[in-house]
Amino acid sequence: MVRGSGGGRGRTLTVHRPGRISWREGWEFQRRLAARAAEDRDSAHLLLVEHPPVFTLGRNARPDSLLVAEEEVRRRGIEVERCDRGGDVTWHGPGQVVGYPIVHLPTFRLGVGAFVHGLEDAMVRACAAFGVEAVAGRNPVGTWVRNKKIGSIGIHVSRGVSTHGFAFNASPDLSHFALIHPCGMPGTAMTTLAAETRRDVSWDEAADAMEREVFSLLGNPARPSPAIMPP
Repeated sequence: MVRGSGGGRGRTLTVHRPGRISWREGWEFQRRLAARAAEDRDSAHLLLVEHPPVFTLGRNARPDSLLVAEEEVRRRGIEVERCDRGGDVTWHGPGQVVGYPIVHLPTFRLGVGAFVHGLEDAMVRACAAFGVEAVAGRNPVGTWVRNKKIGSIGIHVSRGVSTHGFAFNASPDLSHFALIHPCGMPGTAMTTLAAETRRDVSWDEAADAMEREVFSLLGNPARPSPAIMPP
């Protein structure tokens, strides 16, 4: 699904919500959007997806961050993917909002650090919409509820265009995190909006909150009505 209405001159943000897709499908989608953003720098994109279970290892992933052999991980039905984002290892899966903001950062007047911290703050505000008090980690990067992590961030920037992004825990099964050192940090505890609010929180509810906050981070650009991106 592609969201957006209205239009107008100047900078725009198109939101794509294709549903549950594999990590590799999401990566190919990002690559096509990044090529568009590099050519039309006023046009940013936000890809909001849900992935089947997958561990992704960023550029800084350490060999001991995955606590079991890859063959065993795959036997349990979890994919393992290596990618060019920053950070170490994390898990994506059902019930988690994974957001890929594809943005030419200089056009939107954002440095890399400001963009990363802006995504942290966006998850803080999204938590607040559910009555959950969270804080931005800054160092280590991420969004936290007390001593538990509810949102992770890892990006890559090429020719000024960002790829990869954030993972925001709405109501995922956190048991898979026991197979890794989340973000390369041993002993890190994870939490979800559902656990903190003690109610069911749907993927769509959490995605709606993050969509609003990313628009705010980018200065509330116009919302165009695009042709649907081919698969």
